[in-house]
Amino acid sequence: MKFLKETLITITGCIFMALGIVLFLLPNQLSSGGFSGIATLLYYLFGFKVGTITLLMNIPLFIIAYIKLGKKFLIRAIIRNSSIISIIRYI
Repeated sequence: MKFLKETLITITGCIFMALGIVLFLLPNQLSSGGFSGIATLLYYLFGFKVGTITLLMNIPLFIIAYIKLGKKFLIRAIIRNSSIISIIRYI
């Protein structure tokens, strides 16, 4: 039950974050911080998809998470956070 609740809360947060980027930041040519901001800048400069770039930049973090925190944490992080935001940005 706790996992389901955490997953629903995370998905909701990911949806709001992705919608904020796609519906507010990109149309107004603004950028956020972190990997999303770097991906947004690459979108403006070269036309790369924001979701793809964000997912690619997260790969080194996935590797570090696997080494430091284990397989279980990595699977949750990929499924619940990074992949959800990247997929929603394509919509």
